[in-house]
Amino acid sequence: MSVQPVTRVWLRNKRRLLDVQAGLARRRFRRIRNTFYNSLWSDAAEAVGAELSRCPNGLVRIRKGQASTFVDHSDLMLDSAITLRLMANKAMTFDFMAETDLRTPAFAKFMLSTIEKAEAFLAGQNGPVVVKPADGTGGGRGVTTGIRTVQALHAAARHAAGFNQALMVEEQLVGASFRLVYFDGEFIDAVRRDSPIVVGDGTSSVSALVKAENERRLEGEEITALSPLILDQESRNTLAASGLTASHVPAADEEVRVKLAVNENGAAQNHVVRDDVHPSIIDAGARLVKSFGIRFAGLDVTASDISAPLGQGDTIFNEVNVNPGIHHHYLVANRDRTVDLAPLLLSRMFETGAGTMTL
Repeated sequence: MSVQPVTRVWLRNKRRLLDVQAGLARRRFRRIRNTFYNSLWSDAAEAVGAELSRCPNGLVRIRKGQASTFVDHSDLMLDSAITLRLMANKAMTFDFMAETDLRTPAFAKFMLSTIEKAEAFLAGQNGPVVVKPADGTGGGRGVTTGIRTVQALHAAARHAAGFNQALMVEEQLVGASFRLVYFDGEFIDAVRRDSPIVVGDGTSSVSALVKAENERRLEGEEITALSPLILDQESRNTLAASGLTASHVPAADEEVRVKLAVNENGAAQNHVVRDDVHPSIIDAGARLVKSFGIRFAGLDVTASDISAPLGQGDTIFNEVNVNPGIHHHYLVANRDRTVDLAPLLLSRMFETGAGTMTL
């Protein structure tokens, strides 16, 4: 039975209302995000001998001689608005990637009115699946992992439809999550991004530990994350897979994985692995981002062993991001291995003229 437009609007509004608490929590982190990126670009401008000023519309202008570039957090002037729109549409990106000779996730597109397509996809999988909006979101919003039943599939689809009525279901990948960054096809850095966890103290529940973690992120002397850790359907599924709920009280020093999606993790779960990535994976990623015409790209790869040659391991190329978050490469556990990405990007841009204006 088709879902009428009025019902779609009601579902979308309901989901957004349910997301109010998460939205308020994210709003509290705006100060942290602004502080981080203001400091990052100020230091980067000084490092390349440029001047920094702030525009009335919130953009940051970085000027060196007659050349100027404008940034907004991790958004740069390198790639076009059309490129951004194309790559933000996950379904289209998956279609493009499926045309390459690289291994990509199995997936299906559907809407609430055609959810039988997602049901058929689930029935054909040997493991859990992931449901997400196909367009218009980022940062893991609207995503639910660990789906094994039709009932859970429908709940996840309704949740995702609150963000966009175009939906996707895909196989849940096995292995660690890696972000590889390229500039004009040149490999710059790689970070392994592990799932967010909380560590038990023997008396606090998982939900209390999550609340305490968010307060540490907000009030700590050092910035360790730019977003809160949110308990949502994704968390409930992840905890349930281990036989737990948010009310579970972990033993002292017991680690509990709160969710599979890595977007809300902290510095302790991020690790620079630039020197560990096998050259064949680096080269394949370079071909992919260059074929898409993306200048500043973050390529998401899943693999059990990122050092294994392509074709001998289980490497899957699963997403291409334009203007990827730069903070992922600074907020890491092994800071001695970081590459100072921001001044490197500015240097390349001023040297080549890419993403700059002559004023």
